Amino acid sequence: MRFAKNDIAQRFAELTPRERVLALGGVLVVLMYGAYLLFYQPIAEQSRLLTLKIQAQQQIYTYLQQVGNEAAALRQQATVDAPALDGANKSPLAVVDFSSQQLEIKPAIKHLSPEGEDKVSVWLEHLAFDQLMSWLAILETKHRLQVLQIDVEKPADADGIVNAKVLLGVV
Repeated sequence: MRFAKNDIAQRFAELTPRERVLALGGVLVVLMYGAYLLFYQPIAEQSRLLTLKIQAQQQIYTYLQQVGNEAAALRQQATVDAPALDGANKSPLAVVDFSSQQLEIKPAIKHLSPEGEDKVSVWLEHLAFDQLMSWLAILETKHRLQVLQIDVEKPADADGIVNAKVLLGVV
């Protein structure tokens, strides 16, 4: 059942004026609804999603600012409360050896060598990244050994495990 252009025009002409108004109104409603579905609704949905993303990122930003402030306060407190280097006459090599033994990192140390009187190089293999970062933070806050240089690699066979070469020096 195919309608030609002339058939539609002829059928429209046969309608009463009231039916013509209703038909045109119906066509207008369908066109408006189609335009709404094609244009307005997708834009409104994108706008809503972007607003939600912005709100989520603002919450994350606020949280990170709070954590950063807390970390700065703790760092400040640690430097104020820290005694004058827990063994000020200990060499960096001895401090690294002692602290790695306490934190059970010693098995991961494959090579440990002094670099002068105030520096030490440490090669670590198959150590959890979180454990490495905790150890380095403790060395800096409690023993005042700062990371001067670090090279970290992720082995292909393990998640969260790293190999690292770290140069530590007295601050």
